[in-house]
Amino acid sequence: MCRFKHLQSRAASTIGAALLLALAGSSAAQAQAGPDAIHGVTNLDVTASAAAQGITALKQYRDAARKQAGLLAIEVLREAGAPNRFFIFETWKDQAAYDANEKSTQTAELRDKLKPIAGASADRRDYHVVSVGPARAATADAIYMQVHLDVFPPGLNPTLAAVKAVAEAARKGEGNLRYDVVQSVKQPLSHMTLFGAWQNRAAFDAYEMAAYGRKFRDTVGPLLGSPYDDRLYVSIN
Repeated sequence: MCRFKHLQSRAASTIGAALLLALAGSSAAQAQAGPDAIHGVTNLDVTASAAAQGITALKQYRDAARKQAGLLAIEVLREAGAPNRFFIFETWKDQAAYDANEKSTQTAELRDKLKPIAGASADRRDYHVVSVGPARAATADAIYMQVHLDVFPPGLNPTLAAVKAVAEAARKGEGNLRYDVVQSVKQPLSHMTLFGAWQNRAAFDAYEMAAYGRKFRDTVGPLLGSPYDDRLYVSIN
């Protein structure tokens, strides 16, 4: 019996230490993306016949960017139901790190590889943080959402309040993995991107139908200079 209690005590100590280490690691990861963090947001598409080439080029860019100083995170995604449309969401330590990547070999190579197969010019923007929370580990069925908001200038402040509120509520929702809101660094400041992830499509659908999700759409809809358009993506592994 004494030996059993001793083993129980050791097991509890080991589990407790593991939890403390996990929490410490989580806190360190959150601390990395400070108030000076810059997010690179890129939307692009290639011709339907060149989807595989596009994926290869994006993987090569992602792998090279991970070796670039100042990169904190990068997600390379393919639009659900549209295999030739892609989205990149990057987190850089600061503006200097983002700008250095813009001049890097991997960025130049990506542009060169995409040029002959592009369906349209890539839309790439740098954003600063409005509201970013901790990101949980992605699941195999994870679904990602991007919403680009183009707000009429008089509606900027009400929209900022609305995006912060929906982000805080969404992060508490069942199955949410992350919910980030970023705003354009350059003029016009009325451009924002919402980037979220959920464990699966059912969890995203629950967000869409939640009272806070509906309230958000009803609030920002009349303030937008373009239609409300949330696009769904899956990860490129």
